[in-house]
Amino acid sequence: MTHNVRFRPLFAGLASAALMLALLVIPQGAGAQTATQPAVPAVPAQAAPAQQIQPVIGILDTEAVVLGSSAGKSLTQQANALLKQLQDASQKQEDALIAQAKALDARRGANPPISQEEYMQARQQLQAQDDKIRGDFDKNRQALDARVEKARQSLLQAASKVIQDVAKARGLNLIIARTSVTLFPEQWNITTDVVARLNKALPSIKL
Repeated sequence: MTHNVRFRPLFAGLASAALMLALLVIPQGAGAQTATQPAVPAVPAQAAPAQQIQPVIGILDTEAVVLGSSAGKSLTQQANALLKQLQDASQKQEDALIAQAKALDARRGANPPISQEEYMQARQQLQAQDDKIRGDFDKNRQALDARVEKARQSLLQAASKVIQDVAKARGLNLIIARTSVTLFPEQWNITTDVVARLNKALPSIKL
């Protein structure tokens, strides 16, 4: 049986990472904080009342930042290549087992045929090898998942830092995900700036 498994931890993980950057609230005079609801900015203690803060808004395509940046593309390409290596190696072993199973069946139908006991013992050995191949594949994939997750965290940290830098440079106190709005002035869109700065800060990630 093939091990043609999608590398879900990478793509799902990076997509969820984009959601984590969906809304960044930066109260005036305070450090950046994340907010859980767009309509209720996080205001630190002793800050000015919300009604006295005039929002200066930026719109950010978080998926483009996380998945479309040079580092994000680099991470995806490397992970896909490593996963394909694991799949190809596992498939090669599986194909060898299939060939052995066919040869064993041929011996069973030969004249004279092998005994039923000998046949069952050989089948059990092949099954044990197959179980080991599957177990090794799962173990190696989990190890690759862990490496990707570590790299993903580095990407998120770099992206968060760049977003805060862009917000500070533009005097923004509210950044909203592109998917949360249907219409906005293009001048509010900071995606290109963020991606460009992220590409300079983190051109690639090595697994």
